Amino acid sequence: MKKFKTFIDKFEDNNIYYNDFDFVTNSQLNWINKSPLVYKMYRDNPHMRQETPALMFGRAFHLCILEPERFVEEVMEYPEVNRRTKDGKETIANFEKEHKGKVLLKKEDMNTVLRMRNKIYSYEECDTLLNSGGIAEQVSVWEDEDTGVLCKCKADYVNLEEGYIVDIKTTIDAHPDKFSYTMRKYGYDKQSAFYSDAFGVKDFYFVVIEKTSPYNIGVYKCSEETMNTGRIKYKNLLGVYKDYFVDKNQEVESFLWEGEI
Repeated sequence: MKKFKTFIDKFEDNNIYYNDFDFVTNSQLNWINKSPLVYKMYRDNPHMRQETPALMFGRAFHLCILEPERFVEEVMEYPEVNRRTKDGKETIANFEKEHKGKVLLKKEDMNTVLRMRNKIYSYEECDTLLNSGGIAEQVSVWEDEDTGVLCKCKADYVNLEEGYIVDIKTTIDAHPDKFSYTMRKYGYDKQSAFYSDAFGVKDFYFVVIEKTSPYNIGVYKCSEETMNTGRIKYKNLLGVYKDYFVDKNQEVESFLWEGEI
């Protein structure tokens, strides 16, 4: 791991981290899971990776929970103006220009972020997990031992001494049945194994909070079965990545699926 120390330091910068494609991330594996062409499309077209309002909200919430100092510096609230008027539009345009690169939220979204933060820390279970002497936004860089593919991840919160990772998710419904479905849909089992193997920890927790009042919360520890299933998924996808983009055994093109479903 020592030889990757330079990259770990470099990837502390989010701009560099999210625009690097020499090291594979879990999010990039999600693209490959759709098809190698989807990965190539996002890799080669930076404008397609621009942040949506939903991603902006999520980033602001993570900063608020995990890095409150950066939250104060990097998250800005839009001025309250009538956006339909000429003066209002001009004010917003000037505000966005002045604060380019910052996370910009409408007042109602800013208030929601703060209420969600307060709700999370009102529960001892969450407070204990997220304030145990671990490190927020920790980077790991490694070479996968089975494929030789270079990988990286940035975990929300890591406690190496106690051997666990916490990942914070916002969701529509935090109920166990609903989140189990969401896990399968978005491949969170894959993420849990990918991150846990990266840091060599045994336990992986999801702290899940709904984005609307009363902001119900779920705290879920991944089972051994979930981790094993996720590990098989990410190892297979690293193999696909290697086949297409390292060894270049296959041409990157769109798929045609056929069959009966």
